[in-house]
Amino acid sequence: MIKSLLEYQTIDAQLREIEVSISKSDERKKAHAANNFLKGVNDSIAKLEQRAEDLVSKHAQALKTYEKLAEEIKEYDGVADMDEDHLSYVKKKAQELTEEINGLTAHIDQITKEIEGVLKEFAQLKADTKKAKAQYAEFRPKYDALKESKKPEMDAIKKKLVALEKKIDAEILEKYKQRRQDKIFPVLNEASEISKHAYCRCGTELSLTAYNGLKGGNIVECESCHRLLYLP
Repeated sequence: MIKSLLEYQTIDAQLREIEVSISKSDERKKAHAANNFLKGVNDSIAKLEQRAEDLVSKHAQALKTYEKLAEEIKEYDGVADMDEDHLSYVKKKAQELTEEINGLTAHIDQITKEIEGVLKEFAQLKADTKKAKAQYAEFRPKYDALKESKKPEMDAIKKKLVALEKKIDAEILEKYKQRRQDKIFPVLNEASEISKHAYCRCGTELSLTAYNGLKGGNIVECESCHRLLYLP
């Protein structure tokens, strides 16, 4: 069975090479990147809308407070006919209101700048969305065409693999396919035997039970990296 699985893996490597070449192709990368952007654009818009709504609310509240303070400070304009102690109090109160108004003005200016920033982000997002749509429209058909061009070759390889599957234990084959799906490759590896100890290619020393299994001609699984192992 080990020989059959090694043969299976050799043929499977050809299939994987094609799959990797498609995955790393410029057509796939650009179509995938554009698609991912478009999938998340609604969420980005919602977040910007929420920020804009919060800022507009803060801006309105700040203006309301500003108007209130502006009315209050008018009460102290032109006040002169009073005793010195009262006049001193009025001047102090007016100064406090003036400082509060100045601080609020700076706060309003900051909110205004933030609103302008959000508007710029909206404009940029709109431009990026248009660009992503164009990129996806261009590269998705190219990606599909690339996959279609490789299909006959891939189907021929898969046919060979199906024929070999009959010679391999179903449980071992299922483990192989699962590891392959987990992007572990090569799946089946020769273990290293040193002084009555066995090691996986990841460097993990196998248990005595696993070692005895290998010596008995069985395929075992590394407990660390989950590769399948054998001894010649």
